[in-house]
Amino acid sequence: MAVPPWTGMTFTSKLYREPPASLAPSSQKLSSPFVVAITGASRNIGAATAKAFARAGATGLILTATSKSATLLETKKEVEAAGTSPNLKVTVLAANVADFSSAKLIANAVSSSHNNRLDLLINNAGIVSTSKSAFNKLGAIDIDEFQNTMNTNFIGKFATIQCLLPLLLQTPGGAKTVVNVTSALSHFVTVGAPAYNISALAMNRLSETLAEAYSGDGVLSFAVHPGVVATMPPPIGMEADGRAMAVDSEELCGAFLVWLTKERREWLSGRYLSANWDVEELESKKDAIIGGDLLKTRMTV
Repeated sequence: MAVPPWTGMTFTSKLYREPPASLAPSSQKLSSPFVVAITGASRNIGAATAKAFARAGATGLILTATSKSATLLETKKEVEAAGTSPNLKVTVLAANVADFSSAKLIANAVSSSHNNRLDLLINNAGIVSTSKSAFNKLGAIDIDEFQNTMNTNFIGKFATIQCLLPLLLQTPGGAKTVVNVTSALSHFVTVGAPAYNISALAMNRLSETLAEAYSGDGVLSFAVHPGVVATMPPPIGMEADGRAMAVDSEELCGAFLVWLTKERREWLSGRYLSANWDVEELESKKDAIIGGDLLKTRMTV
């Protein structure tokens, strides 16, 4: 399916579905120490992203999931095995982003297990749907579907930012960076699950708001589409053919995020980005992006 240019999906002419060799995490190098908190990290994109940062030399990883399940514990072992820093410490905990008090648990883990150091928050945890009504037209969607989705994908992510921001600000020489995993569906009206799309659009704006509000404190904030990934289990209520476009690798996002955060890229802060994009072509557009204030949500008048 051809997509309109205003979706941003084809902002670079060269696109990737797998991480290119140039972005292999093992060939990239993070500064040391470098501590990352990743929500929703027990499987799929979150787990793959944790392994990418371990391969790139992260010294600390805090991985959360809704429960301290066998899956999360197995991911911990795989992340530890992937690590290249001799100082790597991996902490796992149950922290349901839909329960706003869980953000304090993450902050406590950073303080108690990582000496109050936090360089990067990857706000990855999210849900596409919670009921079979999710992909219906608005008149046939349960109210709870909107409430649950916004609580997890927007308010829960906001609560996590709010709770961890002091740690980011107080980390000496830290990256002071927040990545909010969003979706290209934030730019669509009639494709996908409306509550999910709108929650992703809200996160795009929140990412910009955070960048504007704290740029003077050195905070960088990005909204990143991770690619179209066939995560498991499938979203509730999605038709079988709805996954036909989900052909991107779950490793794509992690490799892109290592590139994005291994050095300070102020010129991209507050903007929407896609892990599918070619980073060399993206860098070649730097002047156009800054001059036109591109990759932000604006009304056309």
